[in-house]
Amino acid sequence: MEKILRIDMGAAGGPRATVTDRGEYAGMGGRGMTSMVIATEVPPECHPLGPENKLVIAPGLLAGSAASTSGRISVGCKSPLTGGIKEANAGGQAGQVLARLGYAAVIIEGRPENSDIYKILINREGVTITAANDLKMLTNYDLAEKIKKQHGEKTAMMSIGPAGEMRMCAATIAVTDPEFRPTRHAGRGGAGA
Repeated sequence: MEKILRIDMGAAGGPRATVTDRGEYAGMGGRGMTSMVIATEVPPECHPLGPENKLVIAPGLLAGSAASTSGRISVGCKSPLTGGIKEANAGGQAGQVLARLGYAAVIIEGRPENSDIYKILINREGVTITAANDLKMLTNYDLAEKIKKQHGEKTAMMSIGPAGEMRMCAATIAVTDPEFRPTRHAGRGGAGA
């Protein structure tokens, strides 16, 4: 896992993805990675739901390996509940998939200029970010069914559901399990908002 994927949702002309090496974040993963990125890159006085906050998704250091429970994923941000650095942790498939694709972290920053919602597809071919308003306000389970029809069962999904779309401060981030059910949740701190 030597790459960091940065997704600028507020880029001119629409969301843009760039891939960099780990740089100053070398040797970090999971909670350490999410907390360090937030502490280093997010202004302490910014509003948690504002464009200066970032959402950092990072598999643990052993993710992608056969080690027991190594597939956990950490999600970090400035919390809308506490105003401090917050990390939430979940099981499921996303941590293993990101690690096997070589990503130490995905950093989502900025805010789109429009009210569209977006689907971010990360695979061996690269990253695709598309407006996906047909997915708006779907529950996590309904969204999982739709994504499974589009991309098959050999995938992983993270979603925020209607609570996240409405920016409810206690919103979670759902992660699909091996049966592609969104049953694992990164639930602390309102990271789904």
